[in-house]
Amino acid sequence: MSDNKNPFADFDSMFKQMQVPGLDMDAMMAAYRKNVEAVAAATQAVNEGMQTLIRRQAEIIKDSLEQMRVATAELSSAKDSKELTDRQAEIARQAFEKASANMKELAELMTKSNADSLKIIQARMNTGLTELQDMMNNTIKT
Repeated sequence: MSDNKNPFADFDSMFKQMQVPGLDMDAMMAAYRKNVEAVAAATQAVNEGMQTLIRRQAEIIKDSLEQMRVATAELSSAKDSKELTDRQAEIARQAFEKASANMKELAELMTKSNADSLKIIQARMNTGLTELQDMMNNTIKT
């Protein structure tokens, strides 16, 4: 049986009991809800970014395995030791370049995911500070 209890109910009753003159408890609760929603949205952004990262890592692994299969076939068909050595060096160079490019791409995906999440939190913080300033100004006026 699912319990769909309102997570804000405890805070509602606690804030209503405080009864600070001039302080708009409804506005405080609305701001708190927006904070929780922003954290949830930021978490969702991080989750989506991690899913993208994991999918890309799986693609890289699949591609790497295919490259290993091709390299093994190429190396087994070498005619002599010079050709084998030259081909090994070329395969190693290509593998290093590909690995470097993959690492850079994964780092960029991670950076984008973190930046997307941070933007959500920063936007809420900026809005929250404005809301807090407005609440303070309204409290002072009354």
